[in-house]
Amino acid sequence: MRLFITGSVILSVLLTTACATQRREPLDLPKFEQRVSLQKIWNKSLGDPRGAILSPIVAGGRVCGASAKSISCFNGETGRELFETKINEQISGGVGAGGEEVFVGGEDGVVTLVDASGSVKWESNVSNSVTGIPLAVGGLVIVRDVQGRLIALDRETGILKWDFQVPSQSLILRSNPGLAVGLDESILAGFHGGIAMNLENATGEERWGVNVSIPSGDNDLERISDVVGTPIVLEQAVCMATFQGRAACFDVETGRQNWSIKVSAVGSLGFDNDKVFVSDSIGHILALDRKTGALLWRNESFQYRNISGPSSLGPWVMVGDLEGVISLLDSTDGSFAGRAKTDGSPILTNPLVIGDKVFVQTSEGNLYAFGLE
Repeated sequence: MRLFITGSVILSVLLTTACATQRREPLDLPKFEQRVSLQKIWNKSLGDPRGAILSPIVAGGRVCGASAKSISCFNGETGRELFETKINEQISGGVGAGGEEVFVGGEDGVVTLVDASGSVKWESNVSNSVTGIPLAVGGLVIVRDVQGRLIALDRETGILKWDFQVPSQSLILRSNPGLAVGLDESILAGFHGGIAMNLENATGEERWGVNVSIPSGDNDLERISDVVGTPIVLEQAVCMATFQGRAACFDVETGRQNWSIKVSAVGSLGFDNDKVFVSDSIGHILALDRKTGALLWRNESFQYRNISGPSSLGPWVMVGDLEGVISLLDSTDGSFAGRAKTDGSPILTNPLVIGDKVFVQTSEGNLYAFGLE
């Protein structure tokens, strides 16, 4: 659990103590009969992320990732490096992509756009540390700062077009929040306090706003209920989840709630043709009916293993964990089907699935490509 503190130093100490008292020994992964294999195709060192939560992305058919000070893009099939671009300040948010362009945000608020050749096209200062994954939509690049403010920059020039802020909270979960595209290139975003909104692309004006969850508890720590991960758009629905709150799906046009279930989620939701998958903060993986939210199965074998959000690959669903292990489960019943190892450091973000390949970035800054066998 990563938290950004906007309150006093005393609160920071109390929060550290509270988190320490909640630690539990992680369960050992069970033995099982392997039915499917993830074979490593290649791996590359991106460099130390220095504590930032960064995830790989596909840009123009290439796979790109970032360290604290550089962006690198590779041929997804072979792992051949196409370019490495040094960034002037420490990267804290990324990587985003639009076509062949990639972009990141920095600790000091500088957003950088890198073109298809690896050259810096522009830099723009948004005045506050950038977090999460930027989004390219239409002629804009949308980034989020650490206070939850959304900033729209002109994609060609980096000039500020608009910004949007929801009421701030005393404690904010520092995770890897993303953004999604709704109808007519509108922007779907989740915020701290369990709020989700649909914003006009051109102006940042609100189309609709909903509460994914409502914060509750006796203190600021218990009332943290931030939307985590990236909203997922499934036909006419948009689904998202909160930490210490709920997972829910809403009509993408009106914001009307389709269903909601209580859960303390981590990472983005996963999905396949008929299910939505959730990783919770204890280490359980839940499969929910996509239309109703009904619980179909629950796997409790990852308790306290600090798992990532889930991703779907054909008939399998997978997560990474604190030891850099990728586990594949049968999506029909949650039983174990396969396993692969990386460098032993935590995998903090959902595995990236492109076709029949899986890409993960570890907290030590190594990028791995696996193929399904």
